[in-house]
Amino acid sequence: MAAQTLAETGDVHARVHAARKAIRRARSLIALVEAELDVEAADRALRRVCESLGSLRDARAIALAAGTQGRKSRDNRWKQASDALEQRADRLARREQSADPGFAKRRRALARAARLLQALPWDALARPGIRAGLVRQTRRVEKAARRAKATATPEDLHRWRRRTRRLRMQIDALAGLRLDIIGQDTTASTRLHRLSDALGERQDRTLLAATLRRMRTLEHRRALLEQLERS
Repeated sequence: MAAQTLAETGDVHARVHAARKAIRRARSLIALVEAELDVEAADRALRRVCESLGSLRDARAIALAAGTQGRKSRDNRWKQASDALEQRADRLARREQSADPGFAKRRRALARAARLLQALPWDALARPGIRAGLVRQTRRVEKAARRAKATATPEDLHRWRRRTRRLRMQIDALAGLRLDIIGQDTTASTRLHRLSDALGERQDRTLLAATLRRMRTLEHRRALLEQLERS
């Protein structure tokens, strides 16, 4: 799915977003069975591809966050910032595509990961092993939440978001496979989705502020930063 998305034409930012989402879904399932199957090499390859596309995702997310802030505040000064950030994201996308035309290197890495995963004895998996994987991820979320609430650093908040999102993806995937692992808690996915979205918005605002601080030639930069910090 991710490799096919990267091979398509059209909006590069939408393709990168969709590919990263597909990779995260795959890695969430891999994490469920990491104690049962030898998935380390495949997971490492998937992680590297996803991380290599991270700067593109961040650049686009920052531009979108500026647009959102402008609509919320109804302050036209955000339009200039949003346009500048969109241009920045497009420049980065052109640079990445020039270095890796058609994302061919990433697609080859994804194909290698797929072959590694296909060779594993998936039919040997049993329900208790999957349940144990879900318990592991739940505990990771709880640990990340405690740490983030204690420190509130961007790194710890981002870790909390990543682990929350992974748990939600695991629950959704198991529901799609009609595997009843978590019992009757039908609200778990919705609650985790809301938490992940809230943490994601917070992260994007943090990235937006950090980027604005570096854009010293941007008109009204200080005023926009002050507004962002107040809101």
